[in-house]
Amino acid sequence: MNKLYFLILFLCFHSVQADEKIFSNKTLSNLYMNPSDNAPIIYPVELGKLMFVEDSNEVWFKVLDKRTGLMGWVLKENYSSEKPIQKGEIKDYEKSFNVFKGKVLEMSKAIRDAISIETFKDVEHLGGAAAAVIADNEWFEGRRHANQAFQVYEIWKGENQSPSFLSFRDENSKERFIILSGPHRPRYLKSNKSD
Repeated sequence: MNKLYFLILFLCFHSVQADEKIFSNKTLSNLYMNPSDNAPIIYPVELGKLMFVEDSNEVWFKVLDKRTGLMGWVLKENYSSEKPIQKGEIKDYEKSFNVFKGKVLEMSKAIRDAISIETFKDVEHLGGAAAAVIADNEWFEGRRHANQAFQVYEIWKGENQSPSFLSFRDENSKERFIILSGPHRPRYLKSNKSD
């Protein structure tokens, strides 16, 4: 009977924890692939960023960023249940994004003018060092799409001066693949999101 009671308590706690909201309380911290300071960084997290707890251990939270759909690990000491009020000196990602968007749309126009191929339609800021590039549906079928995507990623990373994340989506906003920072070079990962 005692074992059943503890099992019920554990399951109730676990399901509550999965919906737990936490906020970054540091000016800049990181979302890691694994629960280790030496793990690859997925992208930096700005002050006040909302995450959802999926699991935890003594030092780390496994979190979901519902905005990007990415899951990773963050240090517990960098998060709290209350959104921080005081804004510290933080990186102006909005300014970086606006410069990036201008460069991507200019690149798209140059490609269209040079070889009559439609590439990038728009760019959306997902917050912090995360953005989404909306591309022409036919662009994804072209031989050059991966190389062009890496070029776009390098522009975004250069604007941020930090590990970054890009989602590439078709004209229907369906995510086709992502590019994110890797330990030695960026990674191209096909999306497994369903509609």
